[in-house]
Order: sequence, then structure tokens, then C-alpha cells
Amino acid sequence: MSSSTLPRTPLSARVVALASVAVLGGAVLTACGSDAGSGEGSAQTGPVVVASTSVYADIAEQVAGGNAAVESVISDPAADPHSYEASPADAAAVTGADLVVYNGAGYDSFVDRALENADDVHVVRAVDEFERVTGETIAGHSHGDHDHGDEHDDEHGHEDEHGAEDGHDEHGDEHGHDDHGADDSHGGHDHDSDTNEHVWFSLPTAAAVAERVAEELAAIDEANAEEYRENADRFADSLAPLEAQLDEIHDRGHFAYAQTERIGAHLFDAAHMVDLTPRGFLASIEDDTDPSAADLSAMLDLMAEREVAFLAFNTQTETSVTARVRDAAESADVAVLDLTETLPEGMDYTEWMTQIVDSLSSALDGATPVDDGGH
Repeated sequence: MSSSTLPRTPLSARVVALASVAVLGGAVLTACGSDAGSGEGSAQTGPVVVASTSVYADIAEQVAGGNAAVESVISDPAADPHSYEASPADAAAVTGADLVVYNGAGYDSFVDRALENADDVHVVRAVDEFERVTGETIAGHSHGDHDHGDEHDDEHGHEDEHGAEDGHDEHGDEHGHDDHGADDSHGGHDHDSDTNEHVWFSLPTAAAVAERVAEELAAIDEANAEEYRENADRFADSLAPLEAQLDEIHDRGHFAYAQTERIGAHLFDAAHMVDLTPRGFLASIEDDTDPSAADLSAMLDLMAEREVAFLAFNTQTETSVTARVRDAAESADVAVLDLTETLPEGMDYTEWMTQIVDSLSSALDGATPVDDGGH
């Protein structure tokens, strides 16, 4: 496979950029991997990988093993990547990296802005891998005033670089986004993939990201190419039991749910669940505005009348409105599934997804599906 690169940065520029990170960004960037070939008095000799969030840093680290230094720009579980404003040190880390791994589609747009000043940087963008495994394109998404979308796509040529290659395509077909749209009586949101950029909750996409990271690292560091590829295969294999568990949930029937923000929707789509969240409610929350009284009332009614099996709750973007919805769910004994946008401390990606899928399965115990699970 061909690697995705931008023109090469002169060595002197990269040295300056990395020095800037050391001076300015020690408290911002979190090192997730070990320095390749490090020892007493030795310097980093392997590739430098910078990821936008701890999620992508962990995937990259699992692929890199001990052969590369992996850093995450955002690792704070309380930080909101949608609105994150990168520091000069963050930008220097991106431009000084050998490989940058990020989400794309406006989710972590600070990376796009930093890449404007980058030269030879290999890039893995998760939304491209989502398109590769599903055939569905995710357009740039607006988040209030932080609407940077995909304004840099054409400039860096990320859009069609990898095409619709093979790889994990079978998962895209198997767990496709069936049209189990919400009941119109609730103003349900038809969460089309082009508006849901939270693609790390798609297990086939995570496996595809690992595969692409392996290929990019193999192009940078040919001596360890096979190890990178083997590590990516191992990572994909670790997700197979979770996909089987989602299939088992699907076999139990189509369960209804509501969400305060659609970060976990790709995972729920894999189990063919039905989202009853009012359209206007989600649109307002994701645009950082208050929902209308009608939308909030409809959301609260879903909880009070126990019309959903669970509420998916984004703890990283909690507001007084979403907290009120959570209170209503708990008062009605509706299960609440807590989700975050960065890795919980002490967990890797597979452990995190395992915890979420286990919690999802438990939340459905005793719940009544909206149909018998037939297609």
C-alpha cells in the first residue's frame, strides 16, 4: 500500500519543532509509548507518532510496540476535543512528527490547522478508514463556533487516498447501518453517518486504523515492518470477540435507546439498535445551544415512560440540560451508559470497548426489544 505523506520537512526544522515541544509542551503532550532504542544516555531513534487523542495514541502504540515514541495531544478525560484549541507546543508536535494519527471531519480540527505548516508527515485519518470499510463518507461537522470541518482535505489530499480497499470490509457489510430510524412521534434523529464523526466507536474502523498505522510505520521504518503488521493483526483479533458479542445482542432483538450526544452511535448501530432521541435535542446539544422546550420535554418523556432500554450519556460534555435528562433516567430506573471521548485512565482501547459492550449487554437484561430482531 502506498503511504500517505506530505512533503518532507528539513531536518533542522524538525529539530526546532521537537525542541519547542520539549520546552513548551511538557505538561500538554502525554507520552504513551516507550522510546525505541532508548537507554541511559541514548536518544530517540525510532519514528515519532503524534495522535490527536489518547484513543488514537493507544491504537498507534499497540501497533508500534517498542519501536516508536507515541504521544497524545489530548489525554485529559475532562477535555472536549471538539473545541480544543491547540497551543504552539501542540502544533509543533504535529509538524515535527513522522506520523500523525487523528479523527478528521472537524472533530479534532486543530490537527488540520497544524498540518498546514507541516512538510513530510505521514497521516492516518480515521474517517478515511471508516469510509474504506463501510463505503460511507463522513462530511465535516459543525460544533458551534468551532466549525473547521474538512477545509484542508483537498490541500492535503486525504479524501480519496486509500480508496475502497479490502481489509475489514466484511465488517462494514455485516454491521451496516440498517434503517431502524426513530419513531417520528418522538422526533427521532436519523443519525446518518455523514454527521457522526465519532468513528473510533466503530470496531471495524479501529481495526482499519491500526492496519493503516502499520503500513505507514512500515514505510517509515522498514526494518520493523513485519512487526508493525503483526501487531495490527493482533489488535484486530482482540476486537473479534466484541463484534461477536454485538451480534449476540442483535440476535436478542432491536432495543430502543436515547443519547445525550451521538458519540457511541456507531457501536449501537453494529447491534442494530433503534435511536429514539429527538432530532432537535441532539442538534442543540451538539451545537452548544439549549434545546427547545418541546424537544427537552420529549426527551424527558422517553425517560419517564421508560420507552428506551438505556440512556447513553457523554460525561465529558455534561451540561445542566443533559444532567437533568440523566436525573430523569435514574428516577425512572432507566439504565445509564456512561461514555467518554478519551480513554479512561489505566485502560487500553480493547479493555475500554470491552467494558462498554459488557455494560451495554447488562443494561439490556430484562429490557423488551421493539421487535423480534428480524431483518
